[in-house]
Amino acid sequence: MADFAASFQAIEELLRSAGDSVMGKFDRFTFKMLVNNLKSPDFQVVKDTLEQLAGEKRAVAIPPVYYVYAEHPDNRLRIVAEKALHDLDPSQEWQTVTKDKSTKDAVMVLIQKYGNFRG
Repeated sequence: MADFAASFQAIEELLRSAGDSVMGKFDRFTFKMLVNNLKSPDFQVVKDTLEQLAGEKRAVAIPPVYYVYAEHPDNRLRIVAEKALHDLDPSQEWQTVTKDKSTKDAVMVLIQKYGNFRG
């Protein structure tokens, strides 16, 4: 019975590792879907997505949310994006690193600092 328990423990570790890997891929896929929602022409979809990303509290969301904040043609969504940025980075470091930069340069700096959701 001790051999079975030891063997089962080894199998359990393998399954846990595989499960973490699958969940990691699922998580990245879900996150990519959320970020892709930011391109929607539907106000409510973009608003809900910004709120969801802010609720996730993952710094990797800062670059795409910043882009919405800086460039979206609907000012209402820019306001929602700014709130999301404040929720994602309470220290407001995103403001410091993007100051006096073009949107493209700012997004590049944010990606270097916080990562890229495609990674």
